[in-house]
Amino acid sequence: MGLSMGTLAHLSAPGRPPGPFARPALPAAALALPLLALFPLFLSGMLAGCGSGSRPPEIKILWAEWRPSDALAELGREYQAKTGVPVKVVKKSWDGAFGDATFSEFRNRDGNYDIIIGDSQWMGLGVVGGHYLELTDWMKQNVRMDNLEPAALKWYCEYPKGSARYYAVPCEADAMAWAYRKDLFEDAGHRAAFARFLESRHVTPPFPLGPPKTWSELAWIAKYFKQAIPGMAGLVMATSRKYDMATMSFEPVMWSFGGDFGDYVTNRVTIDSRGTVDALRFYTELMESTSPGGRNMGYGEVAAEYIAGRAAMACNFLAFFPAIASPGDNPDFYDKTGYFNSPAQVGSDGVRRRAVALGGQGMSINAHISPERQERAKAFLKWFCESGTQRRWAEKGGFTSDRTVLKGESFRKAAPYNPLFEEAFQLMRDFWSVPEYDDMMKACQREFCAVFQDGANPVEAVRQIQSEHEAILRKRGRIR
Repeated sequence: MGLSMGTLAHLSAPGRPPGPFARPALPAAALALPLLALFPLFLSGMLAGCGSGSRPPEIKILWAEWRPSDALAELGREYQAKTGVPVKVVKKSWDGAFGDATFSEFRNRDGNYDIIIGDSQWMGLGVVGGHYLELTDWMKQNVRMDNLEPAALKWYCEYPKGSARYYAVPCEADAMAWAYRKDLFEDAGHRAAFARFLESRHVTPPFPLGPPKTWSELAWIAKYFKQAIPGMAGLVMATSRKYDMATMSFEPVMWSFGGDFGDYVTNRVTIDSRGTVDALRFYTELMESTSPGGRNMGYGEVAAEYIAGRAAMACNFLAFFPAIASPGDNPDFYDKTGYFNSPAQVGSDGVRRRAVALGGQGMSINAHISPERQERAKAFLKWFCESGTQRRWAEKGGFTSDRTVLKGESFRKAAPYNPLFEEAFQLMRDFWSVPEYDDMMKACQREFCAVFQDGANPVEAVRQIQSEHEAILRKRGRIR
């Protein structure tokens, strides 16, 4: 899950970029001042620099504005009480400000923040551009690597894929999952009516109304509720044309049907396949069971539609589920909601597959800060990765990658959707994380949405994505 900032390839080049991202030159009038006149300015600057060194050290962390960053700020106060070092979490909105601040830091090679909690798809951009500090050797000496979910290390910390080189520690683990109305699914009348519904449509073998085991079952359940209850959508999903929303929701379907983006080690593109085309056709049919505005819906709108009682099922990132499970935010259905991970599907090749779309972020150290500040940031990362800290992180609503915490009974009981996490980690997959990810995402968003929103041909859409992705990677010399 991430943000669109236009073409970002210039951020991946080491060194300060030229042109509009260079620092402005001094005005001519200033250059004309006598040297003596400039001395007071120089002296005042020196004194200011000396004074700043006397200020107590502080760790500044840049992240998005949402509930997990509130939880991290609470942990930061614990860290200050323990070490005397203040921790300030700077929160920027998801709809642009977070990306603006991060990419400004990259462009100008600034040191405004000690730690950046960047989106998983930004990893290549941060690493290739020299913006994230490599942590491989440090992590082996200071972090219990065997205690971290392997998927978390792969998707949040490693670049390139398969290299075992790490530039972050796992911070906020996240994945797409489903919420559903237990009161409707468990109602005896609906169960009987659903059985008759399947029989009338000659669905074999029949299956009971409950959390679906396959995407085909999910589609039949959605069709039933769309027809059975006036004004009710069978499902709502993030389908917006904005940045990555439609693609994130489509990914689990694509992977389960046998489609794929490509090989992240060799950068060979493989999206043009029967599996992807079949998945896109299925996804388009799935949209027949959504709400009137469900073909172009954002993450927040998905949660709002479900909380309003207008959807039997909702697919969203787990980070949005605390509101669904909250009596304050969802007074009518918080205790009537169940949860399940994305189901499986047997593809045209006869292989049964199952996958979950990954979200979340790793915690990286800004490579442009001083060695002293880097050491201070490393101390915080080490403390954050300790199992005791991860337990408190989970208690405050953060989603942990610590295996001992994930397997603990207290974590599983802390929230009704927490039991999904351990299984989700085994099923997680992600989009490309190369520096050109943004241009590649734009191609997917445009073509996928053209099919299920506008009726475009799925074969031609997938072929177009294949062509564009290959051209983007070849231009940068990443296909080998």
